[in-house]
Amino acid sequence: MPRQNRQNIDRKTNKPNPKRTEGIFNDPLLNRAEQIRRDDDVIRTVKRTVFDIDYAIKWYIENEIQPQITANKNLIDVPVIFSNGEKWDNVRRLGYIRDEKGMLQSPLIMLKRNSMQERDNTRTLDVNRPQAGNQLIYRTKYNERNRYQDELFPIPTNEPQHSQKIYVVDVPKYVNIEYDMMFWCDFTTQMNDLVDQIMPYGRFAWGNESNKFATSLGSFSFETVNTVGEDRLVRATMPLTVMGTLLSEQETRKSTLKKMYSVKKVVFQTTVDVDENIFNTTTVPQQLLDSSQTIAGGGSVTVNGGGTSTTVDSNTMAYLIGLVDKTATFVSATTVAVTGTPKINPSTLAFASVNEFDVYVNGQYIDKAAYTWTPDENTTQTIVFDTSTLGYDILNTDTVIVNGRWA
Repeated sequence: MPRQNRQNIDRKTNKPNPKRTEGIFNDPLLNRAEQIRRDDDVIRTVKRTVFDIDYAIKWYIENEIQPQITANKNLIDVPVIFSNGEKWDNVRRLGYIRDEKGMLQSPLIMLKRNSMQERDNTRTLDVNRPQAGNQLIYRTKYNERNRYQDELFPIPTNEPQHSQKIYVVDVPKYVNIEYDMMFWCDFTTQMNDLVDQIMPYGRFAWGNESNKFATSLGSFSFETVNTVGEDRLVRATMPLTVMGTLLSEQETRKSTLKKMYSVKKVVFQTTVDVDENIFNTTTVPQQLLDSSQTIAGGGSVTVNGGGTSTTVDSNTMAYLIGLVDKTATFVSATTVAVTGTPKINPSTLAFASVNEFDVYVNGQYIDKAAYTWTPDENTTQTIVFDTSTLGYDILNTDTVIVNGRWA
């Protein structure tokens, strides 16, 4: 049953809205066939928010810069806070902040985020959804699908094909975030010390261990805040530009981190068309010879010809090109004998046929219609010539060569 909630209900008819009810129509963005379970993963979904950047900048000021001033010959750590609505309203109206007891807060550093915009020079190219070029790919060689083999006592099986576990992460959004960094001190000398401590860090990346960002410092502006009936305060303001990155857990209803496995083996099938059956001749088609590297690499080629289809692998290829010459022995004016046994065809598991042999008398090719021979398992093959078709008798001085697929 499709899930329904108040957003899925049509307010006019008070019935499920098929356009918004999950499960009625296939979602083009959520293809369940492409999803792989991640509840057993140790890799968490990468996420970086604006809060992470704010926290990293504040952490860097407190833990790396560690601003301090001298008051009454004592070193005092300067607290760092983020401005909320009420605090910023006091700063804008009065120029300072009071604590809960009404006392002026000094010394103090306050951060305020002003604006954020995407960087044009590193803008991603996605239109509503990520494209292939906007993703980062990480591969792991060993995973639960690749079993380790015992090197001392290996199991005699075929070499397993290994796959890689692949994590695909969307390229984050590159943004510039503008901050105002405000300082309050009681004396100008204390403010000078704070400025001297902050300025050298304009050449560093600000952030904590997991989030570091290139940061540029602007120019300081100084002013004195005079409060009636109280001591004056010295205030300085400095703009801060942080070049950060943002990445949500989900974008356009899709997770920004996807897990998949690589293909274990890719097989390309090659098909060759020839005029006749490759086992009816001693000639190997040139198209098949051109594919010999594919066959030698463990692949195969399908040969169509003579009304049959044959799959040629390395064994069949060796059978086809393994042509051997044997010299026949004179028996009579019509008969010669050859010592040898024909090969067994790896495709048909039968002995090579007479069409897979060529007979030459004194170097001249003899048509198969001029002799009779049926290759068999015997070690001596007998060839009988039709002298009327041949036009002459076989002499004991003639050289008879039989070229073909001999074992």
